[in-house]
Amino acid sequence: MGVGKSDTVRFDELRHALRLVVELRDLPRGSLAQQRRMLEGTAALVGAQVAVWADVAGLASGRVVIRPAIDLGWASERERAWFLRFVDTAQHSLRDPTMAPMARAATSPMFTFRRDQLLDDKQWYGSLHLQELRRPARVDDCIYSAYATGDDTAACFSLHRAWGERRFTERERRLIELVHREARFLHEPPNDLAPEIVRGLSPRLRDALRGLARGLSEKQLAAELGISPHTAHDYAKALHRHFGVQSRSELLARCLTGR
Repeated sequence: MGVGKSDTVRFDELRHALRLVVELRDLPRGSLAQQRRMLEGTAALVGAQVAVWADVAGLASGRVVIRPAIDLGWASERERAWFLRFVDTAQHSLRDPTMAPMARAATSPMFTFRRDQLLDDKQWYGSLHLQELRRPARVDDCIYSAYATGDDTAACFSLHRAWGERRFTERERRLIELVHREARFLHEPPNDLAPEIVRGLSPRLRDALRGLARGLSEKQLAAELGISPHTAHDYAKALHRHFGVQSRSELLARCLTGR
């Protein structure tokens, strides 16, 4: 299907999008302030109410687990409490039905989807997730944009319409995709790691950390270092313990910030 005139990003939207990218470059790399500004800026670009920045795992299996870092824009604490209930206790019983199709559709390291590209209205509005979580939280349609940080994990931000508002358009999806592509430096590590990051690590763990920070998967790391995939996995676990982190995204954030 061709691109219609209504799907084309307008000049004024493009100008605001690129201004946001410049603002993001001026903030500390990998910081919560940078991520928060990304959420605020992209939400304003497309008129979203709620925005969430999260680490996601389980992309390979489609059984995605979400670990949010920042959420903003809720109309009230009561509505935010429904979201926190989902994150804390209800991710399996009220699984977001868009997650499995998103995992299947993600064929490149960076991807941006509208909800209706992943799930039709009948499936969406008939789901327990929507009826028992989104309706009480007063949010509905959404856009997901993610950057793969490993074989099975990604850094993801999502933008959500208030309940009863119009759905996101293809032009708005394209606009968010453009911003995320131009701001991919949010996820990219520096050329080398700060000395304080590698201090206290053995030479082999330093090499492993440098490889993981460059975006290598554990299999790629094993091939580069000439070790078994099992040993590469052990190195990754040792680095998680050393830095007190729970995920690949958290480890990358430590490398980005140098702390």
